[in-house]
Amino acid sequence: LRNKNFMDFEIFVILIGFGMVAIAGNQIAKFFQKSKFPLITGLIVTGIIAGSSFLNFIPSQTLPKLNFLNSIALAIIAFSAGAELYIKDLRSRTLSIKWMTIGQLFGTLILSAWTIHFFSSKIPFMEGLDEKTKIIISILFGVIFVARSPSSLIAVINELRANGPFTKTAIGVTVVKDVLVIILFSICFTISKSVLNGDEFGITFLLFLFTELILSFILGILVGRILNLLLSFETYNLLKGIFTLVIGYGVYFFSFFVKEKTGEFFIHEILLEPLLICIIGSFYITNYSKNRIEFIELLHFISPTIYIVFFTLIGASLSFQALIQVFWIAIALFSLRIFTMFLGGIFGVLASKDDKSYLFISWMPYITQAGVALGLTTIIASEFPSWGFEFQTIIIAIIVINQLIGPPLLKWSINFTKESHLKHKAP
Repeated sequence: LRNKNFMDFEIFVILIGFGMVAIAGNQIAKFFQKSKFPLITGLIVTGIIAGSSFLNFIPSQTLPKLNFLNSIALAIIAFSAGAELYIKDLRSRTLSIKWMTIGQLFGTLILSAWTIHFFSSKIPFMEGLDEKTKIIISILFGVIFVARSPSSLIAVINELRANGPFTKTAIGVTVVKDVLVIILFSICFTISKSVLNGDEFGITFLLFLFTELILSFILGILVGRILNLLLSFETYNLLKGIFTLVIGYGVYFFSFFVKEKTGEFFIHEILLEPLLICIIGSFYITNYSKNRIEFIELLHFISPTIYIVFFTLIGASLSFQALIQVFWIAIALFSLRIFTMFLGGIFGVLASKDDKSYLFISWMPYITQAGVALGLTTIIASEFPSWGFEFQTIIIAIIVINQLIGPPLLKWSINFTKESHLKHKAP
């Protein structure tokens, strides 16, 4: 009992300490914003400084005790991504969205994965790995390279009051890609775990994988209905926000519970995908309920705090020394990602017979990355500790570069297509 009380007190102290760091991180991030840097950069930098690399306010041994915060944050990130997928707003640009998504998704995924595998001997943490692991890591790199940041895109669009075919296509492709990335990641991640664990890859495995995806979709709809019921009550936003966080964490807790219990009774664990469940639940509310607007407003209410916690925690888990070591690798992989997106953009414009003026700028709205990409790398780092943290460090370095380069290029492309309406603003 004394040990339990001590552990409870220890977690309480850790949470208070982390809360103070997160509050400081929010203030520091505002200075980054004033210097035209994205908010995410300031939060990650604060986390790095507060972590074991410098001040050690958040020691590395305490990070596992804060994993539940990651689960809550990932659920809200998935809810936010699904809330942007409003079918009625996307219908007018269906053809362009379809072909641009195909170009960006498969072009980036296939070309990036192939190139990374070809040059895997030049990437330090992949150098000594077996061929099977190299292929898996290359595919996971390719999947995460596809992920985008709806929040970054929408922030720039709102800032410029942008509207038009180029802008609508960018919104549609961004959100659809994030949904597909989560589904694709679920499949690739499950296959990766089975292959690396030495499980037999056959009909039984495929049946389990199909069952897991179907169950995830069904549970997603159930979560959507529960959230819809919550939103129908007349109560304070704060209370609804707390229950939404509880529901999001409940999805992760339930997924872990199912994994543990099925592992005891079956030859194969049932791996439900929490991100997919949350995004389907959010999609259900957005398109099949009367509470879409209220749900979006609720997410806007709770998301800022969640992002502060999540990105600061990500920064605290990083090693500054490791980031410096992978800087040039990150630059090379960032350049690879841009090149594959450029080719995918050209394919999308030509296949959809879009305006030819978009041909060489169509890739610019899709550079920035944030919550979804970081969330997926967190899952990989946790599941594959032997190489996952090096993988995560490289991805985060790339994301930071994307966050610095992406927004200015997005602004330039919107101004180039003359879809910015700032000039109509009253003096």
